[in-house]
Amino acid sequence: MNQQHEDERFRIRTAMDRLLAGQPTCSNGSLTVVALAAEAGVHRMALQKRHADLKEEFYARVRSETHQTPEVERRLRKEVVRLKEALNKPSQLVTEPPVRVSSQAQVWWT
Repeated sequence: MNQQHEDERFRIRTAMDRLLAGQPTCSNGSLTVVALAAEAGVHRMALQKRHADLKEEFYARVRSETHQTPEVERRLRKEVVRLKEALNKPSQLVTEPPVRVSSQAQVWWT
């Protein structure tokens, strides 16, 4: 690994420690990847792509040290529940079969 890569990893780990200690210096202090990237001074996509292992480490530490579910996981779980409820709702019944239109049909606009 090159020096820039190692420097980014050091800054991300240091930012993790600050966020988990509740002492942010460059972010809003939320326990999210966006705040972690801002706190570390790296682009969010660098954290998502080059340092995905550190992102997972951060979420694991959020779970173990704060006994909280990471924000992204809470949002996804909420969305899953919403989608499951939508699937279980009776959909509007179709009273008539769909009308098939010939490929040669012409539509006239008035």
